[in-house]
Amino acid sequence: MEKNLIEKFELLDGNAIIDMNYCVLTANEQMYRFLGISASVISIIESIHQVDVDDFMDVCENLKEDEYVDMVLRIRRSDNSYRWILLHIAKFAYRSEDNEFEYLEINASDILSLKRRNMTLQDTIKVFRQSLNIKNETFMIYDYHTKRYQINSILNDEIHNIIDMNIMNLKEKVEAEHFIDDSTMDEYISYCKDIKEGTLSYKHIFKTNILNDTCEFDTVELTVHTIYHNGKPNKAIGSIHNLSDKVIYEKEEEGEKSDSNKDASLELYQFCADSILYKANCEFSLFLLEIDGYEEMERQKGTSYVQDLYKIALRTTTQLVGKRGIVCDIRQNLIGIVVKDINNEVVLRAFIESLRNQISWNVLLTHDNRQITFSIGIARYPQNGLDMDIVYKKMYQALNICHMRGENRYIIYREHLHGELT
Repeated sequence: MEKNLIEKFELLDGNAIIDMNYCVLTANEQMYRFLGISASVISIIESIHQVDVDDFMDVCENLKEDEYVDMVLRIRRSDNSYRWILLHIAKFAYRSEDNEFEYLEINASDILSLKRRNMTLQDTIKVFRQSLNIKNETFMIYDYHTKRYQINSILNDEIHNIIDMNIMNLKEKVEAEHFIDDSTMDEYISYCKDIKEGTLSYKHIFKTNILNDTCEFDTVELTVHTIYHNGKPNKAIGSIHNLSDKVIYEKEEEGEKSDSNKDASLELYQFCADSILYKANCEFSLFLLEIDGYEEMERQKGTSYVQDLYKIALRTTTQLVGKRGIVCDIRQNLIGIVVKDINNEVVLRAFIESLRNQISWNVLLTHDNRQITFSIGIARYPQNGLDMDIVYKKMYQALNICHMRGENRYIIYREHLHGELT
């Protein structure tokens, strides 16, 4: 009976990329935990119930490029029980001067888990709607699939639509009717660029009269976060605040912006210290990640090439961690990561496997190079001590051990293997 429990191996929005031989190339943590870590080197066919295998293969073989289909089948999870899974299958092709192949992207969710999540989401929506109503919040939503741009406000428990139109039509309207003050046009252009590129999070302040329908310009602040699905931007969600009556707008100097990254290592440390302060029994893992052979690649292919690889690694890591922790650009080719509630070996290995393979996949799609590898030093709190200074040093020591032992490895600091630090 215990094998049929949903909570133990719950699968919601499991993602994987498989080749046309049905081998898993990369997957997110949920998928690795559901299938088992070894799923990264076997065919997914081995996990599908034998009664459903033929249907699955028939669907995949008849899919055309850029087509997708939904189906329900039984998949065996890591405790050897079968679950009814809603599977979304899409077929794509990768082409470059030196390489060409087809692959499948799959999204998988346990049907019973979906039902339970739907009920939870309905309750959550009610709570947040009431919160927005109390604050008289104005917010924006941009859908990357439909290109629909909306600005809405909630007043008296009703949503009032201010703008709802295709983003290209809106851009033409803004330019034709002069909705942006000339003094902040550069900031508005930067905002449009961030939307187009699907930047993870951003903030812009400019002057506009699009919200007040008068000739007077208000100073507004937009704070936006992009929601990703299957590694691609899905929706941009932002809050809009009118600052005209609160502050005098002054454009930031470029030098001031650069200061924000000056103490990234301290920011990582402070996040850990705050986590301990506000939750006495918290558990988390700290990671230092480097791209192997960075300096050699820089000599062979140039600074721009390796910097681009590093940006992909940083962006992918930030997306994967999400709200569970913090990701810091400590220095070129050194990413600091803290993730909460990674407190056992299975969860830790699933995170590392997903992180390494997802970065490699994103590098392949942009640079036709999947051979990129990483050195990762790891320490865990409280397994490596209750003194944050000691835990922090052990993380760096774990990375040093990676350097001594060679490339393409991760070291989890263990006192019985690596000794105590003082």
